[in-house]
Amino acid sequence: MKPLVSKLSAVIKDFLDYKHSLGIKYQTAEVYLHELDQYNFSHGNHDTLIKEVVDGWAYEHAAKSTTSDRSWVSPIREFGRYLVNMGDVNAYVMDNSFIIQRYHAEVYLMTEHEIQCFFEECDIYVRRYKIPGRAYVFPALYRFMYCCGVRSGEARKLKCKDVHLDKGYIDILWAKAHRDRRLFLSDELVQYLNDYESAIHKVFPDREYFFPGASGGICSPTALSANFRDIWVAAGLKRDGKVKPRAYDFRHHFACANIMRWSVAGKDIHAMLPYLMRYMGHSSLESTYYYIHLIPDFFPVYQEMAVTTEELIPEVDSDEI
Repeated sequence: MKPLVSKLSAVIKDFLDYKHSLGIKYQTAEVYLHELDQYNFSHGNHDTLIKEVVDGWAYEHAAKSTTSDRSWVSPIREFGRYLVNMGDVNAYVMDNSFIIQRYHAEVYLMTEHEIQCFFEECDIYVRRYKIPGRAYVFPALYRFMYCCGVRSGEARKLKCKDVHLDKGYIDILWAKAHRDRRLFLSDELVQYLNDYESAIHKVFPDREYFFPGASGGICSPTALSANFRDIWVAAGLKRDGKVKPRAYDFRHHFACANIMRWSVAGKDIHAMLPYLMRYMGHSSLESTYYYIHLIPDFFPVYQEMAVTTEELIPEVDSDEI
């Protein structure tokens, strides 16, 4: 990587040091900031971040890209916000001109009542159809997602060899962006999964996947989604044109429930978020901060937190959270 050379080099270094102090690697973003530094050096070498330099670099960068990826927008925007917060009122904060609008599924935060109703119905619903393993797989799979906040794909692709119930943990391998991680399980969940293992082993003794599909192979994303939807509706829970809960929303509930629990316990939530980031497999702390803005105003502290973290929260893709 080329060294920083423009009059912005010192503040870029300070910004990167700030990000690293939060436990954020910021490696790809650092490349973009170095490119911006080189562009500034070649186009007037300004001592503040001006719109002409930002837009000029952005147009040049976008023209070189062969995909619709716009991940480079967030770090440049955050850098501008950082400068403003540090007192440089003339620093330019990148606008939405370079954002490609995409459809993202709406996040739905389940209530504890809805979750209880869902699992009560789930345990009954799966017995209505005589499909091999069905009565065991989906109650266990959805409970695993609820208890550990894993992504749907991570749950479906979990292999038996990566499950170590005797030691109380499972390994999530080949996750998004290859961010492998080890998840330690509660004693209650370990006991539940041990009982599940004893039952499903009789149906698929040589299975590869811990939560197999009807044929014994990998559970399909369609099966996971369709069964969740059918169980939700069968439980009499609301689902209409605006409210469309998904199995993935167990992940959102997991994050928010932990933040709320820490708040009630009087813990420093900002200090706890890096642990949540690692457990959930986020690539950066910003993705974890996103959940603070999802939580309804149950406690006054969340309004304060939302204000203090407003500038830390970037545009986050739905598959990242």
